Amino acid sequence: MQPDRRLLLFPPKLYFYCDGPRRHLVCVPFSVENLHHMAAVLGIKRCWFHASKRQPHYDIPKRRIAEVMSKCRVVDTETILAITQNRVV
Repeated sequence: MQPDRRLLLFPPKLYFYCDGPRRHLVCVPFSVENLHHMAAVLGIKRCWFHASKRQPHYDIPKRRIAEVMSKCRVVDTETILAITQNRVV
């Protein structure tokens, strides 16, 4: 999937975080809108989005784990949860 070129013209300043092999992917500043921007920049399809009210996030497709991890800060699962709950990281 190619990134959405419109989002690449004026992207928000996002920082990407993942919890490695568990494959959860989030961003800071955290919002659902920013999650979709992040996915567009990384070329991740929307079908990988989990719209949980408590912890919305994207999963990293298995075949792209190494590639996506190289573009993220790898953190533990507790940090991913803190980000999704808008607690300070």
